[in-house]
Amino acid sequence: MLKLSPITENEYQLLVDWNDEKDEEFLFQWAGHKAYTYPISASQIKKRIGSGARIFTINLDGNIVGSVELDKVDLDKSTANVCRFILCENMKNKGIGASALNALIKIAYDEMRINKLTLGVFAFNIGAIRCYEKCGFLVKEYFERDDAKWNGYIMELRTSNL
Repeated sequence: MLKLSPITENEYQLLVDWNDEKDEEFLFQWAGHKAYTYPISASQIKKRIGSGARIFTINLDGNIVGSVELDKVDLDKSTANVCRFILCENMKNKGIGASALNALIKIAYDEMRINKLTLGVFAFNIGAIRCYEKCGFLVKEYFERDDAKWNGYIMELRTSNL
C-alpha cells in the first residue's frame, strides 16, 4: 500500500543518500537550481522546510521509496507547485510515480483546497511527462534555457481537469 507522509527530521538523510555518488547534474534534474546546492545535505533540507516547503515521503508497504514536495503554496489563490519529485532507482517504471502523484493531488485538493497545481519538467524526461499526463496535467508553456538540454515544460492541473 502506498501513502504519503510529511518528512521527519530522521528521514532527511534518505534524500541525501539517494544522491550519494551522483553528480551535480543529477541533483539539478530532480531538484532544480534554487532549492539545494551540490552536494545536498540534511541541513539544506531542514532549511527548506523552515522556508515553508512541504516535503512528503513516499511510503510503499512500509518502505520509503521516494519523496515529493509542494512549494509556493498560496491558500488565498488556491495554488501550489509540485516539485522535487524523486523515486529510488529500482522503483521507476512501475506506476509508483503516478500513484504517489495522485496521492499528492488528493492531499492538495481535499485537505488544502488547492484548485490549481503546476510543475516544471525537462523536455528530455519523457517518462516523467507521461506520468504527469496520466495524472491529468497538461502542458501550458515551453521554457528555454541557455543550455538547450535543460529546456522544458510548465504543466498544470486544475480541478476542472479531473
